[in-house]
Amino acid sequence: MLQLSKFLLLAILQPVLAEDSKAGSQECAELGFSQDLKCSTCNRLKEFLPAGDHKGADDSAQLVAECQRCCQSTDEVFKKARFYVCPSQVRDNQDIEDFVKRKAELFPDLEVKYRDGMRSTLVFYRSEQEEEDAERINIRGWKSDEIRDF
Repeated sequence: MLQLSKFLLLAILQPVLAEDSKAGSQECAELGFSQDLKCSTCNRLKEFLPAGDHKGADDSAQLVAECQRCCQSTDEVFKKARFYVCPSQVRDNQDIEDFVKRKAELFPDLEVKYRDGMRSTLVFYRSEQEEEDAERINIRGWKSDEIRDF
């Protein structure tokens, strides 16, 4: 079960991790974790794994503990951010609507931009003008609180 859980973790993390990332410490590399593993990913993983008295909870707890031992905290500070969203998503998706209308204003450096046909995307900028150095996060399917907490 633990090997299957590690395989599932790698399958989940593969899109998040850069292909050319280097292995971390020897122990983490042997566990299958990259040095680019972010602790927020481990926290998100924990939400989807069995816990308590559920079947597989012990293996899940061990996997999350290993993940947290190998992860790096994400203390990077960005200069500004933009939330690109299609106006129809604001109308049709209550989580997007809730975030745009009630929570986005809590972030003074966040600008909401409406673009027809655009996927809901957060773009973080390390400097004022560097578009190529921006980090893009597709937030399709995220809940309003997940967007806020991210």
